[in-house]
Amino acid sequence: MRRIHFLCLMCAIGLEVNATVADDLPAVRQPAVAPKSSPDAIEQWIHDLNAPEFSRRETATRNLIAAGADAAELLVKAVPTSSLETTCRITTILRAWYTSGKDELIEPAEVAFEQLVESKNRHMASRAVSVLDQYATTIRQDRAIAQIKQLGGTIEVSTVMGRLRVAGPDETRSYLVILGRSWRGGDEGLKFLRRVSGLTQLYLLQDQATGKIVTPGVTQDSIDDLRRTLPALAVDYRGPAFLGVKTLPNVPICHIHEVPDDTPAHRAKLMAGDIVIGFDDKPVNSFPDLVKLIGTKQPGDVIKLEVLRGADNDEMIFLGQLKGQPESAASKEYLEKLRERIGMKIDVTLGEWGAKPKP
Repeated sequence: MRRIHFLCLMCAIGLEVNATVADDLPAVRQPAVAPKSSPDAIEQWIHDLNAPEFSRRETATRNLIAAGADAAELLVKAVPTSSLETTCRITTILRAWYTSGKDELIEPAEVAFEQLVESKNRHMASRAVSVLDQYATTIRQDRAIAQIKQLGGTIEVSTVMGRLRVAGPDETRSYLVILGRSWRGGDEGLKFLRRVSGLTQLYLLQDQATGKIVTPGVTQDSIDDLRRTLPALAVDYRGPAFLGVKTLPNVPICHIHEVPDDTPAHRAKLMAGDIVIGFDDKPVNSFPDLVKLIGTKQPGDVIKLEVLRGADNDEMIFLGQLKGQPESAASKEYLEKLRERIGMKIDVTLGEWGAKPKP
């Protein structure tokens, strides 16, 4: 009998212990979507960022980080009258979104920082500038490049010395952007150009007859505003046809410095070092001459370029000296001898500015 009572007592104790342990265990719940934060709750959390109690300030910071983009507008609105404590915590919240790796958080954080750069709260303005500078060549630029491509623009690392210089290992890269007929971003998409550190050159389509921009959705007013924001940006206008050669600045003759891969010029076997002297039997004395003549054509047109291939430095210098001078019998004779020795004619089918390469 005593043994039975003992066993019953042990079972009761065991059940009580198990019940206690079970009560201590967290309940297993099905994952649920976090509820959307109400404006009233967000405003209360923003108010609590400056609460006397440290725990309330920490809780409010965590809640606002979790609230995500829903809190962005109210956070920006609160900045002008915020204390230094609140300003620091708002910076922490926006930085947490910006470095989260989530597009739905990065974009509102970036927009908020861009707005806060102009804030009358000088503490917040300086912090916004600091954060954007810190991530200028990483998060900010990488996302902008991806967005430009997604919207139909073309962006390239510049390899041309001079205004578009080659970037060394410790230098900021220089970029050029082409917004052709496939551009779908309009004026609104130009904000991504502002986010590309090292953007030095922009190409737009232009109606050669009227001088109007014909890149879809892009207005002259928006380009003027972009140039005010990026005073070092060079904006060049092109017709719809595309050859695909590059030159160096301040070269008096039409000397080809580079022929990028997968361009009409590359497919036609033009080469770096070629000097263009003719375009459909019209004389070409400079690179701007070539650009102007290409602007009169349409994508798909076949043109005939006359080039000098293999000219040495002395010959190039002499050709540069002849540029703009009245043609004398001696200069004509010199050019004819060059034509006979190193001249050739090449047919090129022009492509389209800003069009994506064919696979």
